[in-house]
Parts: sequence; structure tokens; C-alpha cells
Amino acid sequence: MTIRLQTLIDVAQQLPPLEQLNLIRILSQSLYRSYQPMQPAEGFWEPQTLEQLIQAQRTPPITDIASLKGNFWPEDESADDFIEYIYQQRREDSLRAHFCCSLPTTPPILR
Repeated sequence: MTIRLQTLIDVAQQLPPLEQLNLIRILSQSLYRSYQPMQPAEGFWEPQTLEQLIQAQRTPPITDIASLKGNFWPEDESADDFIEYIYQQRREDSLRAHFCCSLPTTPPILR
């Protein structure tokens, strides 16, 4: 976080609660207007046929299946090591979620 942003936050926190909410509303509206042109073009969510996708993407057909082979797996790691890593991450995520969700979520000021 930049010093400029931290200063702005400090000043905003000095405002009364209703003015803080008004500031959030104004910033939200400004951001919405700024990023509205980034909305998908009309028809973006319309389904296309396979032929339309092929025409639009102009992807050449695969002529050699070996060209799809990746060479990214480290030689010193087995698939079993990778699977164990995934299980370990899931266990840690599960524990983190359990402890995170069991903590009070209401800030002390609002209690």
C-alpha cells in the first residue's frame, strides 16, 4: 500500500460513518462508470456452433499428436509426490477454512 493511499484511508476514517458510506457510494459509482466499457460486447454470452468457433479462431488442425506432448514435469519429482502435495494443500486449506470460519466475523466496533 502506498503512503498516499494510507493517508487517504486515515483521512477517510476520520469522517463520520454516514460520510464514509457516501464516499464509498461515490467511489463505487465512479468505478462502475470507468469500467463499464469493459463489459462484454453484445452477443458475448450467445452460444456459437463449432463451425462458427473454428471460423472465428482459425485454429489449424493437429497433424502430429506428439506436438501436444509437454516437457514440463521436473525429473526429480514423481507423480506420487505431486499427488501427496495436492492432498497436503487440501488438508491445510480445510484446516484454515475451519479455523477461519469459526472466528467471529463481526468487527468489534459493530458488536
